[in-house]
Amino acid sequence: MPNSKAVNQEETVIKKIAETNSQQSQSVSSANDAAPEPQTVPIVGIGASAGGLEALDELLQNMPVDTGLAFVIVTHQHPNHSSLLAELLGRQTAMPVVEVTDEIKVNANHVYVATPGCLLTVLNGTLHRMDTGNLESPRLPIDYFFRSLAEDQKERAVCIILSGTGTDGTLGLKAIKEASGMAMVEDPKSAKYAGMPASAIGTGLADYVLPPADMPEHLVAYSAGPFLATKLVKVPEPELPAEPLQKIFLLLRKQTGHDFSSYKINTLHRRIERRMNIHQIEIPDDYVRYMQENPHEVDILFRELLISVTHFFRDEEAWVELGEHLQQQMSAKPENAVIRAWVPGCATGEEVYSLAIILRECLGQTEQHIKVQIFGTDLDAAAIETARSGQYADGIAADISPKRLERFFTHNEDSYRIRKEIREMTVFAPQNIITDPPFTKLDILSCRNLLIYLNADLQKKLLPIFHYALKPGGILFLGPSETIGTFSDLFEPLSKRWKIYRRKESVDMNNSMPVILNRPTMDKRRETTLMTKPLPSRETRVSVAIERLLLNRFAPASIVVNDLGNIVFIHGRTGMYLEPSEGEPRHNLLEMAREGLKVALSAALRKCSTTDTDVIEERIRVNSNDDFILVDLSVSKLHDLETLQGLFLVCLQPSPTVSPEISKKKKKKRKGAHNGISVEHLEHELQSMRESHQRTLEELQTSNEELKSTNEELQSINEELQSSNEELETSKEEMQSLNEELTTVNSELQSKLDELSHANDDMQNLLNSTDVATVFLDKDLNIRRYTEQAKELVMLRENDIGRPISELASNIEHDDLAEKCRDVLRTLKYFECEVRTKNGGWYQLRISPYRTTENLIDGLVITFVNIRSSSELRAFFESIVEAVRHPLIVLDENWCIMSANRCFYETFKLVPDDTILSSFYQIGDGEWNIPELRNSLEKILTDNIPFENFRVEHDFTGAGHKVLQLNARRLNREQGMPSMVLLAMEVLPQ
Repeated sequence: MPNSKAVNQEETVIKKIAETNSQQSQSVSSANDAAPEPQTVPIVGIGASAGGLEALDELLQNMPVDTGLAFVIVTHQHPNHSSLLAELLGRQTAMPVVEVTDEIKVNANHVYVATPGCLLTVLNGTLHRMDTGNLESPRLPIDYFFRSLAEDQKERAVCIILSGTGTDGTLGLKAIKEASGMAMVEDPKSAKYAGMPASAIGTGLADYVLPPADMPEHLVAYSAGPFLATKLVKVPEPELPAEPLQKIFLLLRKQTGHDFSSYKINTLHRRIERRMNIHQIEIPDDYVRYMQENPHEVDILFRELLISVTHFFRDEEAWVELGEHLQQQMSAKPENAVIRAWVPGCATGEEVYSLAIILRECLGQTEQHIKVQIFGTDLDAAAIETARSGQYADGIAADISPKRLERFFTHNEDSYRIRKEIREMTVFAPQNIITDPPFTKLDILSCRNLLIYLNADLQKKLLPIFHYALKPGGILFLGPSETIGTFSDLFEPLSKRWKIYRRKESVDMNNSMPVILNRPTMDKRRETTLMTKPLPSRETRVSVAIERLLLNRFAPASIVVNDLGNIVFIHGRTGMYLEPSEGEPRHNLLEMAREGLKVALSAALRKCSTTDTDVIEERIRVNSNDDFILVDLSVSKLHDLETLQGLFLVCLQPSPTVSPEISKKKKKKRKGAHNGISVEHLEHELQSMRESHQRTLEELQTSNEELKSTNEELQSINEELQSSNEELETSKEEMQSLNEELTTVNSELQSKLDELSHANDDMQNLLNSTDVATVFLDKDLNIRRYTEQAKELVMLRENDIGRPISELASNIEHDDLAEKCRDVLRTLKYFECEVRTKNGGWYQLRISPYRTTENLIDGLVITFVNIRSSSELRAFFESIVEAVRHPLIVLDENWCIMSANRCFYETFKLVPDDTILSSFYQIGDGEWNIPELRNSLEKILTDNIPFENFRVEHDFTGAGHKVLQLNARRLNREQGMPSMVLLAMEVLPQ
C-alpha cells in the first residue's frame, strides 16, 4: 500500500495535469480565434514501456532520416534513474537524438527523448517539461503527452504505441483520433509485453497494427499523402465530388443501416480523406471501389464518422455550474420523485457516468429519497457495450479527482470500474437520434459535442425535439461550441458561457409536436377538451358575465404578449394605439405600434423582462390619425397561473386631461416650447431614447458573443401547424417513445439476465461437481435451492421449493435439524457434527449463515460431506472395541452416549436403540448421575485431566449390585470438531 506522502504527491501531479490541460485548451482556443499560421513540422509521439527499448531500436533503424517529421519519445522511467536512453537510441539512427530540457522548439528530422521524473507537453510546436516534484514515477506520462499533442497538432498529430505493460497511451490515442490524427500500434505478437498494444487495439481506433520494422514505410507514405500535405501548407483543400460522396453514403447506409447525409460536409470530407490517405488512394472513385471490394472498410469508416471519443467531466467548470442548477432543481422535488435524464451520443459512457456522479453528489446534499434514471444512447453498438461494462483504463485518473475515484470507482490492476450504486442509475442502448423517437418527460438532457457534427437543417429539427422531450423547467446541457441558435423562444440561458439552458413554455410550441414528430391538430384537442369538460354552473355563468361587463366598462385597452412581443390576447379597443403593418400580416405588438409608441413599448417590455417588476410610462406622445395624443403605458409580468408563465400584460390608456388653472400655469412656464412640444417632454423622450439605445447596445454585444460559436444559423423558421389528426398522432408518437424506452430497458435487463443465467449455471455445476449435498434456506427456514446429492438425505422434490425444512422427512438420525438451524440463525455461529443415515452412512453436517455481498444475513447453508471413506477404519476400530471384554462408551460434550460396545449393553441389560444419543446421566433411573463422577468428567473436557481407578459401587436397575473401577480420557479430534470422552469400566469381584 502506498504511504500518505506518496498519495499526496500523486494528487498534486493529477492537479497539475488538469490545470495544464485547461491552460492548453484555452491557449488553443485563443490560437484558433486568431487564425495562426499552420505549423510546418508534424510531430510523431511514441510511447513505450517495459520491453520498449528493443522496439524503439527496430523502429529507428528502419526510419529514413529525411521524413520531415519530428519524433518525441515518452517512456516509463524512475525519477532517480540516470537515463542513457538518448545515448542508446543515438546509435540506431543518423538523426540527432536530444534529451528534452524545457521550451525546446521542435525541428524536423529530430528525435526528442523525455527525461525521467517529468511530464511532457507541447504547445505551438514547443516542448515543455513539467516537474512533478515526486520521488516516484509520474502516472501515465504517455497519455498526458498524447492528449497535449492532439490539442496542439489537431489532424497533423500521429501517435505510435510500442511494447509495455498496463494501459498507458490508450486514452491519449483516443484524443488523437478525435482530432482526426493517425495512430499506429505494435503488433502484440512482436511485442515483448503486449499490455499497452492490446489495450490500444481494443479501442478499435488503431489505423495500423504492425511490427516496429514495418512502421516507417507506412508512416512515410502517410505523411507524404495529400491529406497531411494540405495541413502543412496554406492551400485550399480539394472537396470531394458529389457523386462519389453520395455513393459512400449509400454504401454506409446499406451495410450499417444509418444515413450520414445530414452530417456536416467538412467533417465527412476530413474523415474520408484521412482513410483514403491511409490506403494511399488519391481518386475518390477508387476509394468507392475499394469499399465495395473490402466491406470491412465500410465498418471502419462508420466508426471513424461516429467519433466515439469522450472523457469524464469534460470542461470541469461546466459540470460544477451544472451541479449547482441540478441542486436547485432537486431541492424542489417531492419525496420519492424520479429524476429522468437522457444523454444522446453518449459514446463509451463517460458523460453518462459523469452526470450520474453529479446527481449522486446532489442527492447526498439534499438527503431526499429520489430515484435517478439516466438513458445513454449512441449509434455505435460497440461503444454501448463498453459503456455497459463500466470499466475504463487507468488514464481516467487525470480527469477525475482522487476523492471521486475512491468513492465511485473500484481499482483493478490497470483499470477502474464504476461502482454498483452508479451503474444502477444508468441504462444504455443503441439509438439513432435522427430517426428513433426521443425519450420524454426528462428533467435533464445532455447533448454535448454532438450537434457540431450535424448540419444546420438537422440541428433546427433536433432542438424542438429536445424541447418536446424535456419537462417544463427541464435543463438542456450543450457543448461549449454549440448553441440553441434561433430557438430563444424555446430555451432561456442559465449559463451562456457553458451553454446550460432551461426549457421555456413557448406559446407556439405548447400544443404542438416538433416537425419530425407528426403533430395532431389544435382543433381536435380543443374538441376533446370541450367534450370532457363539465358544463359550468349557473352561478359561474353569472359571475363570468359580471366580470366581463366590468372589464369592458372600466378596464383600459390591454394586450397580452410573450417576451418576443407576439400578441396572444387583445382586450378592448386598441385602434388609436395600434395599426396593421405593411406586407404579410403579422401579430407582433412592436410592429403594429403607432408612431411614438414603439420605442417606449420595446424599452418597457425589455425592462419588465429583466427586472421582473411593473413598468409605468406616462404621457407618451403618439401619432394617431394625423394627430398627437398623450398615452399612459404600463407593462406587468403575469405570474398567477402556470399557463400564463412567460407572458406580459400591456395596458394602454389616454393620459388624464389637465385642469384649466394648472394648464394656464404650465403654459406660462413653457417659454422654450416650440410648436406645442415642451422642452421637458423632448428631454424625457431623449432620455428614454438614450436608455433604450444603451440597452440595445448591451443586448447586441450579448448576441454577438453567442453568434461567435456559429455562423450557419442566420434565418428563423415559422413552422406551420398541421391541421389534422393531432390527438391521434400525439398519442402515437408518445407510445413510440414509451415503446423505445421499454425496448431499451428490456435490452438492458436481457443482458443482465444472460449474465445471471451464466453465473447460475456455473454455480450449479460447481456445486454438483463437488459431490457435496447442499441445501440453501431463507431467513424463514424455507427451502430456496438444493443440489442433487441432497435428495439422498432430505426427501426433496422440485415442488418443495419454498416449503419449511421442518415439514420434510430426512434420512438422517438427527431429529432436531430444524432446531439447530434456528440456533444458528439466532446466534450466527456455525454448527458442525457427524450424523448417521438410517442406512448406516456417515456425514459431516455443517450449518452456517448465508451472507450476501453486502454482508447481510439472508438465510442458512446446510452441507453434508460424505465421510464414508473412513467407514472401513471405523469398522476396524468397532470390531476391536466389540472384542474388549470390559464395558466401553463414548460420550460427546453434552454427555450423550455416541457409541457403546456389546459388553456394556450385556452388563447393564440395556438396548442400543434406547441408549444411543441418550444422556449418560439419565439412562436407567439416573443411576450414573453421581456428583463425584460428574465433576471428574467435567474436568476432562475443560482441563483435559483424565482419571483412572475411579471406584463406583451401586445397585443398577436390571443389573443388580455392581462394583466398578472407571478410567476416562478425552479423545483428541481435528480442530473445529466437538470434543468426546472415552469411558472404560472394569467390573470388580464383590
